[in-house]
Amino acid sequence: MNENDLRDAMHTTMTATRTPPPMDSAAAVRAGRRAVRRRHAWTGATATAGLVVAALAAGPLITGGAGSDAPGPAQAGGPPAPTASAPPPTPHPETTTKPSWPIDGDGKPQQDATARSGDRYEQGRKLLAELLKVVPEGYPKPTGTAADGIPLRDHQAAVESNNSWGYLASAAVSDGKGTGRLLAEVHTKGNGLPSDPCDLAKEFWGLGGACKVVTVGKARVGVATPTGSDHRIDQWAAYRHPDGIVVYVAQTRTATNNEPGLAPLQKLPLNTGELAALAADSRFHLS
Repeated sequence: MNENDLRDAMHTTMTATRTPPPMDSAAAVRAGRRAVRRRHAWTGATATAGLVVAALAAGPLITGGAGSDAPGPAQAGGPPAPTASAPPPTPHPETTTKPSWPIDGDGKPQQDATARSGDRYEQGRKLLAELLKVVPEGYPKPTGTAADGIPLRDHQAAVESNNSWGYLASAAVSDGKGTGRLLAEVHTKGNGLPSDPCDLAKEFWGLGGACKVVTVGKARVGVATPTGSDHRIDQWAAYRHPDGIVVYVAQTRTATNNEPGLAPLQKLPLNTGELAALAADSRFHLS
């Protein structure tokens, strides 16, 4: 796990346009944007941003009209009228790639997808505050930065597709010998994420993994662990509230690149039941 990439991902903007493409492609792009942001959260998200922009900038396919290869109407008493084949018009870059960001807390449009002040920013801050409250007893919560300058706790609020927002909070936790991390991620209504607990869990950062359903009261929570070579996260839980808000809570044994003074934890801070209960906890139900 590369903690520099975690920091980059939490502050890297999603530069693609927020206007969703038509029909089924909207769902595909929505999933792609989530995959870019999560899958590369600890492996470098910046390099893939241009690919997302290119995918979103592409317009709908034109069929059967000017500039297509469809045959034209037949002329009376003769063969079909010839048709000209012309390349599709090139969209103006300012109309296809220029994003329109929400208003930030200063009354001006955001510079990018990330809120730096205002109500959404405060929701990200609140998520971190709530995450710190659930750190188990016996696990100090270090502050400041690691030796490589990476903050030991951080938070972010970023607009996603369809005006859904994502909040992410991360906090280092220690047992006195090693240091790991707890993370919480919330997606507001309209996120397009699956309803099935395990399908939802497997969407987290594109990790897939092995999942089982854990019942917490009336809530069914998907709890997953990695199965392939991607071990950025050791265990995570996923819950979709009845109103559509999605909560992920995750934990990992490592906090940075195993630099001196920040050795990995010997065991995870939370057991499976505790992790599942936090995913369904109302304190993380942020809109």
